[in-house]
Amino acid sequence: MLLSSLKRPLALATALALSTQALASMSLDRVIVYFKPNELPRQDVVVTNPDSENLYLQTEVYHVINPGTEQEERIRVTDPDKIKLLATPGKAIIPPNSRKTVRLVSLETPQDKELVYRVTFRPVVGELEAQQTAIKLLVAYQALVFVRPQNPEYKVSATVSNGKMTFTNSGNMNVVLRNGKYCTSEENCTDLSDGTRIYAGGSWEMTLPEGSAPGRGYIQYGLFDGEFEEAQKFML
Repeated sequence: MLLSSLKRPLALATALALSTQALASMSLDRVIVYFKPNELPRQDVVVTNPDSENLYLQTEVYHVINPGTEQEERIRVTDPDKIKLLATPGKAIIPPNSRKTVRLVSLETPQDKELVYRVTFRPVVGELEAQQTAIKLLVAYQALVFVRPQNPEYKVSATVSNGKMTFTNSGNMNVVLRNGKYCTSEENCTDLSDGTRIYAGGSWEMTLPEGSAPGRGYIQYGLFDGEFEEAQKFML
């Protein structure tokens, strides 16, 4: 499934408080961030507090190892000597109906392939006042961060076997496959609901549409690099 819900809740915590039930809410102006080579190594994420209470915010940076695979690991880096992506401030108080800018700063440009991070924006418990005991819900969000290498490029190829098509990205940056179609001719196409992000060095397998066969038509996807999309055909 295409990554259409990156702004989904990351975690749901509960804390007893003297109040009616309350939801600590916030929003981010973006949840995907790109650092490009030869550009300023800083990006800003604006956090908005639409609530009537102070929002106590904490940010956490995780380095993603083997992204998009079963071996994926998200490692929180706390050693100052090993931190290559900074999020400042690490803690903040956002007043009601106000905004706060969190600055992300990349301290390196990778040589081989892009680096992948996830930055968690986590509300922490503040004080509530009311006449009864209830639950306060805390919902955290994550931003997906890519630090591009020099000369970033995706390279997607496809092979067909046993009724499935396997896409492989041999480039050094991720790419999103979206707006898919199965076509038997230029005039006869059927939209596909499948799509995904393929990380550098990664693969993705999809089941071919019913009725398709080798030598009969092609699969077409829009390949989106975060800024531009180009259509590419993959012959059956």
